[in-house]
Amino acid sequence: MDNEQPVQKASKHICLTNRHALGISEDPEFDMLSALADKDVLTMVRGLAKEEARSPFPDGLYGLDGPRTNAAIRRIKEAGLISSRRDGPDHVYFLNAGRFRDLARFLEDLIKA
Repeated sequence: MDNEQPVQKASKHICLTNRHALGISEDPEFDMLSALADKDVLTMVRGLAKEEARSPFPDGLYGLDGPRTNAAIRRIKEAGLISSRRDGPDHVYFLNAGRFRDLARFLEDLIKA
């Protein structure tokens, strides 16, 4: 049939859109600060603060190679600091602003104490 569209396969990526309920630990601030203590994670966060990232990224992002990029995204995901949305076969990654606001409130409360 001439009207059939080719099926687009999803790109290889770390999927965040089909995630289970976010597993908030008993110490979410520790999770966020631990993730941010990793230099690769901090590099990713700085890059994502400037622009969203579209999968796939076999050559990596923001000066990190592919494996280091994927490892950093996994750490950011585990801390709940990153989100994604589907865009065709790709995923677009962006920072989870709400979690960063929670972290900012935590830090501000420390200053007030």
